[in-house]
Amino acid sequence: MKGKQNKKRLKPILKKSMLTALGLGIALPIGGTLPQANAGAIGPVINISRPVLNDGINWLSYSSEQNNPSFVPDVPIEVTINNTVRINLSTHFRSDEFNTLTAISNDESIARVYIETVENESTLVVVPYKSGKINIELKARYTVSDVPETVTDNIELYISKKGDVNADGKVNSLDAADLFDYLRNMVSRRGFSYVEMNRMDVDRNTEPTLGDMDALLKGYKGKTLGGKNNDYVLTFKQVDDAPYVLNGQLKDYMESAVAVDYYLMDIDYDDTLNTPSYQWYRATDALGEDRVPIVGETREQHSVTSEDENHYLVLEVITHSTSNPNTEPRRTFIVGKEKIQFPD
Repeated sequence: MKGKQNKKRLKPILKKSMLTALGLGIALPIGGTLPQANAGAIGPVINISRPVLNDGINWLSYSSEQNNPSFVPDVPIEVTINNTVRINLSTHFRSDEFNTLTAISNDESIARVYIETVENESTLVVVPYKSGKINIELKARYTVSDVPETVTDNIELYISKKGDVNADGKVNSLDAADLFDYLRNMVSRRGFSYVEMNRMDVDRNTEPTLGDMDALLKGYKGKTLGGKNNDYVLTFKQVDDAPYVLNGQLKDYMESAVAVDYYLMDIDYDDTLNTPSYQWYRATDALGEDRVPIVGETREQHSVTSEDENHYLVLEVITHSTSNPNTEPRRTFIVGKEKIQFPD
């Protein structure tokens, strides 16, 4: 499974000297000379500040406000009047391939998540509560196998108070300094993530520019940002997962040889599916739990020898992420159904 890459980016613009262009009559304090306005606890209702953005989830729309017809429409990010986020998962986990879909937040004090299913359409519902970062674990059973197998797709959600550019829980001069650093570094094209850029979009027009410095300083001065403000910025981000090996089986291959058959799935749609690594084992246990590696046997096929007799063959298939070298490889063990027996 391979998805398309969404190339749309926020548009950082640096037009003139910042001090000239702002014309605010407000000094930019450096070093914390302004008092801090604590972001504070949420009120009875959290206000989701649009747009909600997506950083690297290839099957999902770039923005909750995406309406540019030049881009192929993806699954929309819906922000409701009740300040929840809804994402339809029916194209990501199709009902003819998956069932028993669940969603778990690793910190429900920050945001609660759950699955709502109506007539075979599954929707992820996200209820944000306060600033922070959560991991959302989406699990589903892949049913196109002899034995259904569970796959997991992890995504992150970043929540921060509007104007809290550096996500330290406060709106103060440090945010102005960081925003200035962003605007200055765009000249040298230093890379910024969507998560960072979305926090810097203080005026919420999807374009981090000099206007955001204006909005940040005026918002602070007018006390429309900070502790008394209940607007929050949300960004979803893909967590890279190594590809899955599904429906794996060991089969006879030519004479006195065994090979493997399996389906390789990239649940994230962001990896080029390259050839996995292999390691063969011998085991006396039907589940392969006492497996011992066969030295030098690292190919996709294994030539059976007399040493294999009365053993189960086990193949370890190791898949690697091609989009993130730091992702932990996924190791799948496929056990032969019967012990190797030679004719009398």
